[in-house]
Amino acid sequence: MKVRVKFIGMLELLPGFEDKKGVQVDFSGNSIKDLLHHLSLRIGPKQKEIFLNDQGEISSMLFVCINGDFPLYSDRLNARLRDEDFVELIFASGG
Repeated sequence: MKVRVKFIGMLELLPGFEDKKGVQVDFSGNSIKDLLHHLSLRIGPKQKEIFLNDQGEISSMLFVCINGDFPLYSDRLNARLRDEDFVELIFASGG
């Protein structure tokens, strides 16, 4: 599956994803969980907690938006994706 992913608030952590319009990501699967797992493998074990915590759930610092809509918080990990969807991953840093 191919989706376009835009990262907000975490570009310095993800070299190669600096394109402001998003980057095309090709991965196997069809859910946000599959996408985040794929991305976490790409960035390395030290930074994978950006996406998923130790229990395999979405990090509390990460917000997910699919085609302009936020999936229900309780089901966002299993939210289904389709080819050519636009996914925004918004990292909210503490301050």
